[in-house]
Amino acid sequence: MTFSANMNSSSESLGANDAATDPLARDSAPVHGSAKWHKRSSSTSAEDTPLVPPDSGGYSTRQRRLLVGMSVVSVLNGSLMALMIPFFPVEASRRGVSQTAISGVFSCFALTQVVLYPLVGPLALRFGVTRLYNAGIAVAGVSTVAFGLIFYIPGSTGFIAACFVARMVEAAGTAAVSACSFTIIGNQFAERTSSVVAMVSAAQSVGLSVAPAVGGGLYAAAGFGLPFYVLGAAMIVTALINAQFMPAVVKQDDAPVNLLRTVRLFIGSYENWLCMVIVFSYTLAFVTFASCAAPYADAVLGITPATLGLYFTVAAGSYVVTSFLWAWLAERAANPYPVMALCVLIVVGSQLLIPPAPWLGLQPRWWLFGLGMTLQEAFYGGAYIPCFQLMMAATLRTGLPDDLRTHAFISGVYWSMYSLGTVVGPLVGGVLVDAFGFPLMMTVMAGETLLVMLLTTAQAVVRACH
Repeated sequence: MTFSANMNSSSESLGANDAATDPLARDSAPVHGSAKWHKRSSSTSAEDTPLVPPDSGGYSTRQRRLLVGMSVVSVLNGSLMALMIPFFPVEASRRGVSQTAISGVFSCFALTQVVLYPLVGPLALRFGVTRLYNAGIAVAGVSTVAFGLIFYIPGSTGFIAACFVARMVEAAGTAAVSACSFTIIGNQFAERTSSVVAMVSAAQSVGLSVAPAVGGGLYAAAGFGLPFYVLGAAMIVTALINAQFMPAVVKQDDAPVNLLRTVRLFIGSYENWLCMVIVFSYTLAFVTFASCAAPYADAVLGITPATLGLYFTVAAGSYVVTSFLWAWLAERAANPYPVMALCVLIVVGSQLLIPPAPWLGLQPRWWLFGLGMTLQEAFYGGAYIPCFQLMMAATLRTGLPDDLRTHAFISGVYWSMYSLGTVVGPLVGGVLVDAFGFPLMMTVMAGETLLVMLLTTAQAVVRACH
């Protein structure tokens, strides 16, 4: 990753010992997809030395502490998204809550994040990235415990209203966690951005995969509240532990920022637009499929909800396993776009296999359904995981400084696109399934993914020609 500016000299330090042994910023960083390094000016301060020397092959003690903290939180963050999937709709239906309102409780989570992500960056710069990061997980934990207490609210109206409020507060906390985590990655792991993105994403996938089974088991054992009490308590305890042991990341000073210039330079890069499209399409594909798959799998293939959960677990496992391969390739390739385009092309084929598409002449089979799910999970990561690294490099090439403000801005944009796909997916999927059925809906999604593949291929050619 190419970096061109020093960290602000007035940034908050960690203390004399940390600054001496484990500095915050870098005086050099690798060009994306290359082993080349460049030196900053000779005026670089003692705090601006590399976290890990070029080709050292390891993480510093400070980086390991950050990785452990972020990985644990990512598991909990993913668990929060999926914990109540098995039992909340059933409990709400018993109280006479409509399916529209139940769906709204899930959708408001992502919609709140879309609204709040642009605000996280400025707040992180003002209060400190790791401080806001830990505050976010604590807020999410407290609101999760509160969600468990909603069970005691009588009637349907008060119950569902409280669910919306608690879910939006949870979303606010997790928005701070997600955006701050990628700000930390961009600022502290320049030479291994994609590897750390893969690690954090894999940890979140573990949470997403395990939480429904754990939540369903706790609900069966002790009722509505216990899953929320356990997860909320774990989040609060983790926030307290991280506050003590997770290294602080510098806080930027309050110098004025030309936001219009930042936005203008950022959107002037075609690579940024392409990466935003890939991130949006990634979440659009998975959330659309996840929100519409169960009725089709049950009615056509005879796959029960419990069995379908195993399908999702296996598919998510394929993502966890392959994500580190994609990160390894992205960090070493001078031009990662050909591999990204090939991965997206395989995803197109997997999306056509799942129903399968009517014009393929294949009969629906459980193994086609499972194979398509697994290939989609395994290979879409090949396009998604390098995007943050590529956005960092493309943005810095526009002339924006290599500082915490830029990292926070990119992180906010990245996660806004991620959540936008989560908001749009269920709506688009529901409309298409109601109008044309699940097989044709997946065909439409494959067409959208094919467009992403063509755009990525075009960038691969442009990069090769330069």
